[in-house]
Amino acid sequence: MYLTLKLKTMVLSKASPQKRPELTIIIPAYCEERRIGSTLDALAVFLNTDNFFKQMNVEVLVVAADAPDKTQEIITNKKSLFKNCRLLTPGTRSGKGRDVQYGMLHANGKVAIFMDADLAVPLTHLNEFYNACMEGSDLVVGTRNMLTYRSNFMRGTFASTGNFIYRLLSGLSVKDTQCGFKMFNEQARRLCFSKLTILGWGFDIEVLAIAQSNDLSIKSIQIDDYKHMPFSTHTEGIMEITIHMVRDLGHITGNRIRGVYDRVPKK
Repeated sequence: MYLTLKLKTMVLSKASPQKRPELTIIIPAYCEERRIGSTLDALAVFLNTDNFFKQMNVEVLVVAADAPDKTQEIITNKKSLFKNCRLLTPGTRSGKGRDVQYGMLHANGKVAIFMDADLAVPLTHLNEFYNACMEGSDLVVGTRNMLTYRSNFMRGTFASTGNFIYRLLSGLSVKDTQCGFKMFNEQARRLCFSKLTILGWGFDIEVLAIAQSNDLSIKSIQIDDYKHMPFSTHTEGIMEITIHMVRDLGHITGNRIRGVYDRVPKK
């Protein structure tokens, strides 16, 4: 009996510890039953065939808040496509910001990116973003042509104007604050998402404000092949977005003045 236990102990001690992922991919997926299956199919093909990423340990986290559809069921059925994939269920819907934050704070990768479930940004950009992080950027953010990326000209004009106001009042140099394709090194991920307070529409700009308040380096990469995708889960009207924008900007400005975003808050 003693010999058996000793042999088992020796085998366990020689087993190599699980290698930490180099990259975590986070996909917020609320009410995405119409496309999350094809999205995960495409991501699995990319990760298994790309010459760079097929050799890498990649963690995939799909964050799906409670919804009256089959999103969570579809994700569960697709997990076997990946070497390392988890479904995270943060509970009742609270906003995209909460879901991205939940994924970021549960990530194990040395670098983490969140991307939208519609794959509006082609997956080939992952290589460029990853290399930028490896070269020393704390954050790497995608930027689009704000006037042309939307199918509706009025919404495109509004988005462009809103981003300009945000940048003017916040001092941010990032041309496009809302693109759903942002990558973080570990320091930036932990700092920005541990201090995030806006869980809805304006979380992107708050993440950038936190980064700027702590002198993190932000690199922008132009996404010229961004594609407008159908079946958007973004249903707010222009007036509602305006109200949210003004409210969130005031909230962020107040937090910056009070030093809420600093590593060591002001007293």
